[in-house]
Amino acid sequence: MKRIFDKLCIAITAFVIIAFSAAFFIIPDKTFSDKENRNLEKYPTMNLNEVLSGRYTESLGRYFADQFPLRDAFVSAKAYAELAVGRGENNGVIYTNEGILIPKDNMAEIRIKDNLASIKNFEINNSADVTLAALPRTIDVFSEHLPSFYPKQEDLVIWKQFDAITTELDIDCAHLYELLCESDAYYKTDHHYTSYGAYLVYKALGEKLGYSPKDEKFFKRESATKEFCGTAMRSSGFYLAPKDEIVLFRYDGDTEYTVTSDSEKIELYDFSKLDTTDKYAVFLSGNHARVDIADGSDKREKLLIIRDSFADSIAPFLALHFDLVLIDFRYYSDSVAELISSEGISKVLVLECITELATARNLSYLSMP
Repeated sequence: MKRIFDKLCIAITAFVIIAFSAAFFIIPDKTFSDKENRNLEKYPTMNLNEVLSGRYTESLGRYFADQFPLRDAFVSAKAYAELAVGRGENNGVIYTNEGILIPKDNMAEIRIKDNLASIKNFEINNSADVTLAALPRTIDVFSEHLPSFYPKQEDLVIWKQFDAITTELDIDCAHLYELLCESDAYYKTDHHYTSYGAYLVYKALGEKLGYSPKDEKFFKRESATKEFCGTAMRSSGFYLAPKDEIVLFRYDGDTEYTVTSDSEKIELYDFSKLDTTDKYAVFLSGNHARVDIADGSDKREKLLIIRDSFADSIAPFLALHFDLVLIDFRYYSDSVAELISSEGISKVLVLECITELATARNLSYLSMP
């Protein structure tokens, strides 16, 4: 009986190894992961330099990890196995008892002093008034839900640096940390603030940017979807966590703006994105190098927003008061100084998450002549 059992185990093991090995050659490679909303690794090109440097084997390892058959199922199984043994996290995402997914923010290279200096130098060398709005991370907003042993003080270090440097450089800042950390303002499966969080920032920026914010009653709340699986859920594999609801703050006339991305017409709300994995792209149809939003009157002041993806959901609020030009330095590389001069822009808002402000290398583009 034992021999039969041993042979059966060997046969099953051999079958699994052969089946998965064959699957690598039979199943076509995927170029994009819908679950994780990212491009997957392609089979690396072999050459002598890549092999000798070790980059070839690193790329090959990432290729096999990305193209492994039934990868999404195994990622999810691993995630819940980690929970079962008491680790409480997977792929750098903490799963709290309340079902909140909190990405750990391990910033390897801190460039916050250089980046804030670039913003200040940009203000000095241009005629526009510059306001900085630094947004907290999920780990800041939901810090009270972190495990008791988590070193929370380490996450506050970057904010202490931010406060000290902005004071030293005399940068005009909107203080948003406490405002957003004390409110139900962030998604629980994603790193962005909700539309309500965007509304709070819109209200807080009124005095800085010189407009009178609309009262909350001015807007009509509209549920776009209750099936939002944010980046924290998709990257961690905790697919059974409660999903988020995306609620839009609509108002009369919000469909009448002229909205263009790199000269192509888009919509303020792209409802087709609700049928995709990246449902947050319902705001401005996702990421673009440049987006222009205008009411067509040519009489309103222009506001330039140096932004990351957080600006997508606040744009409908700010469009009530300004024609907007939004540029994302992940894709935009033209001269900002020339843009300000040629289009008569008098106000600039730098709206980014503290992670981007602390680590991005592209804020140096502000210094381009």
